[in-house]
Amino acid sequence: MDDLLAADYSMLDALAADPPAGPAALAARAGEQYPAANDEQRRRLEYLLDLLGTDGDPVLLDLLARLRTARLLAEVVRRGLPVPEPVLDQLVKELGYQPPVIDAAGLSGDRRRAKALGALLKDDDLCGRAALALARLGAREWTVPIARRLSAFAGLKHVFLTVALEEMGDPAAVPVLLDWLANGPELPAGDVHRALVRLSGRSPLLPSPADIREVWAGLDLTAEPVPRVRDVAVDSPSALRFSVDEGRARVRVEFDPALPGSMWPRWDQTLRVGEQARYGVGSGCETCETTLRLLGFGPAEALPGAAQVREVLAEPRELGTATVRALEPLLQELETGHYRMLLADLPLERVRTAEQSWWWVRRTETRSAWEGDPDWPGIEHFQLPRAIPGEMPTYGSVVPSQPLDALDPATVDRYAEAIARGERPAALLLAWAEDRYVSAQWPERFVLGVILDGHHRLAAYAAAGVPARLMLLVRGESGETVEEVVRGYARLDPA
Repeated sequence: MDDLLAADYSMLDALAADPPAGPAALAARAGEQYPAANDEQRRRLEYLLDLLGTDGDPVLLDLLARLRTARLLAEVVRRGLPVPEPVLDQLVKELGYQPPVIDAAGLSGDRRRAKALGALLKDDDLCGRAALALARLGAREWTVPIARRLSAFAGLKHVFLTVALEEMGDPAAVPVLLDWLANGPELPAGDVHRALVRLSGRSPLLPSPADIREVWAGLDLTAEPVPRVRDVAVDSPSALRFSVDEGRARVRVEFDPALPGSMWPRWDQTLRVGEQARYGVGSGCETCETTLRLLGFGPAEALPGAAQVREVLAEPRELGTATVRALEPLLQELETGHYRMLLADLPLERVRTAEQSWWWVRRTETRSAWEGDPDWPGIEHFQLPRAIPGEMPTYGSVVPSQPLDALDPATVDRYAEAIARGERPAALLLAWAEDRYVSAQWPERFVLGVILDGHHRLAAYAAAGVPARLMLLVRGESGETVEEVVRGYARLDPA
């Protein structure tokens, strides 16, 4: 299409999917037509350039150099592109230090801009963005001034400042943060706690969120942290509770760095094992869809205490204090927090395509008006074959930490033979629940699990059609919900 200004979004989608002369030529054509476009047409052309990815980047930067609008700058910032120095200098002169200019300065890599950004810390409206920009530049001389501004703010501005300190990664903020806890305003302290964990190398167990100030006041920061598994309480043969203090957090879910240009400094989260990002787990937005998408598997790594873990999982019949002690080397690798351990037999089916997954199926069953493809994990996985019906339909998915298509067939067959003889080897999962009210229209619950050990066993169970024995390590805030789902699934009428 020669006249892109007449194209609607669906036509642009089709063009970007199969550009007649290639993506670079299509991007160049969009750049040629952009200056003469009206506001709505420009939005569509920006959308097209976004669809074209890196082929659209040079066109976007060229347009910015020629037109120098805040709107184009915001788009460049959103894509994380550094603005050439002469263009950024001109934008500062013409637009002043408004939010996209501040973001662009932080992405520039030019430490000479730190002084001007530091001066903006005195501006109540701009200090949060200025702090993040300084963090992106690694301008640690501004760490303490950023930390000292915390007392002036609550809400989103307070979060911006704590996130900036986390991204700066400078322990010089620790004394100021501790002073804020001891002498600052009586505000929620969760973000300061998170920053202290990141910057101090300590992760003390909190009896409750209300205890943040007391716990940090009594902590000896000069002592080496010692991971401990404590407070074991057995509730039944299939359920117990335990806590991890000063966990090593080798297996953890953490917030991603703040996205350039975003109004939310904390949004997406990632499940990591060691330094490897395994799955993007989306945001805590209660009206957004649950997402879980593969980021990469990384090299296979043996679990700490692997021999003991395999012995515990050989055929567990009940949970007890001895179970926790045998798994302690592994449990110390979790994040600090309160957990439940559950033992359950649940049917699982193997999912090979998006169309088979609950991410897809639950849309077609409940959302006739919904448009767009679902964001499924992007990898073969397992799932509960049935949803639990009700006002909040519940779905269960179990994703791998190694590719299922690389499993050793002989090992799967060996477990299949053991299962056929009546043995019940278990798989170990990290699990949690997410309750959502999608678009304020569709309530739903997902129970999600990531396999820590037992891929071959689950493949054998799924192939045999036998309920899989699962040992679930459930993060504290989800513990009761996951236990409720396990009981609810057992009560479903046979299909």
